[in-house]
Amino acid sequence: MKKTAVVLAIAALTLSGCKTLDAVPGGLGNLVGTKEVDQAQVQAVYNKAQEAYLSAQSSMQIVATESLSDFDPERIKDANKVWSDLQEEFAELQGKPERAIEKASLFSSNTVADEIMEQSQQITTLVSAAQASKNAIVAVLEPVRAHFAVLDKIDAKKNFEKQYAQLVSRHEELKEMLIEGEQSKVEGYLPDLNNRLHKLEQDAVEKFYLGEVLADLKVLANSDKSDVLPSVFVDAKNAAELAQAFARNNVRQYQDIEAKTLLAQLQVKRINSLFSEHISRKEALKDDAVEVQLLGLEKQIYQLTQKAGLGDLRHLSFTEQLAELNKAN
Repeated sequence: MKKTAVVLAIAALTLSGCKTLDAVPGGLGNLVGTKEVDQAQVQAVYNKAQEAYLSAQSSMQIVATESLSDFDPERIKDANKVWSDLQEEFAELQGKPERAIEKASLFSSNTVADEIMEQSQQITTLVSAAQASKNAIVAVLEPVRAHFAVLDKIDAKKNFEKQYAQLVSRHEELKEMLIEGEQSKVEGYLPDLNNRLHKLEQDAVEKFYLGEVLADLKVLANSDKSDVLPSVFVDAKNAAELAQAFARNNVRQYQDIEAKTLLAQLQVKRINSLFSEHISRKEALKDDAVEVQLLGLEKQIYQLTQKAGLGDLRHLSFTEQLAELNKAN
């Protein structure tokens, strides 16, 4: 009887004694979860995560306002990717703030708040680095950027596609070097780049303003017009060459370039007009209509001499009558 009582007592102790950790449903995590969590602690951790998120948000706003993707596209691409993930995670945390102190995943020791703060810091670091890149690029390469803006106004890309593309490529190479922190090297390469940009600007401004005139002169040089009217052709050629030289030496004095180009254009029109007169007179001789043309010209000069009070000077040659008109004026 006594033995039986002892066995029953031992069994009872075994069944009703302390539980092992393995006996707790869900393991340690659920055991900890059953404890009352300090709400103030949760709120404090959440606030830190929110502060970090807002800092990252401000950084992303800087990306837009300062157009940082134009200066450091790779870093901004990375920042955008992290920002996309961060927005999603923080939206979930806003719905359940208590998750701030939970583990981010089974394989991470970081809490959800830790992950958010870490991602926010990544964004801030990337954007700060992109800003530094922009500052270096603006400080060193802004004159180059301005030069490209000028080239675009005078159709350099359209008329000199290959040279323009080569310069753009070189500009991008120097930007990458600045992003990598090689400012001193870039500054050493600038004189050569600026020289190439200036030469392209000379060619572009000449083509933009004088391209049509110079093309017309090439046609005239290989036509009967330059043979029939050699001195007039020389006048047109000289006017074009003066405009050309002025444009290449004063690439941004656009109004003066336009004025000199206009003079060259007028000389081209002059040779065309005189040649047309020559053809008309030649045709008139073939048609036995010389008298009609001569009388028509005589009448015009006669009206001018009458108006000038010189009387009838038709006994003089046309050249002599015009000379008298010049004296009267």
